[in-house]
Amino acid sequence: YYQGLLVSIGNIKRFGTFVPNQDKNRMFLNDKLGELRTVQELPKFSFDNFVARSSTIDVIWFNDRNMPDSFFEVEHSTDIQNSLMKFYDLQDFYTRMFIVADEKRHEEYNKKINYTSFSKLKQNKRVSFLSYDDLEKQYNQAVELQTIHTNIL
Repeated sequence: YYQGLLVSIGNIKRFGTFVPNQDKNRMFLNDKLGELRTVQELPKFSFDNFVARSSTIDVIWFNDRNMPDSFFEVEHSTDIQNSLMKFYDLQDFYTRMFIVADEKRHEEYNKKINYTSFSKLKQNKRVSFLSYDDLEKQYNQAVELQTIHTNIL
């Protein structure tokens, strides 16, 4: 569900949207994520090892030059530390990075981002926590703005 929200917001904002192939058959409302994403194959935006490292990120938004604008890892039950390790490996990209989870996991995120191994991520403010509630608000606002813009035209 939350991957679908992220893909939908990215589509509304006219980003290229990617979800990994292992998630393409998951449903968001009445559509498969693979049908909602606009990028079917992960662009070769860098060296093979970086592209491979990003290939399992839950949602990626790409700009019009096929460079990643934003990385999103949805952490419903898996360990936040694994996502932070991916982001650590990809920190040299000029890309926004988000851990998306229930607000109940915010304290766990704060604990993990304070590990010495992630000090550069924290110091450079490379990763942000985005709660499910805030994501849903952003989705509703994006849909509402899209409706307003459509009604004006």
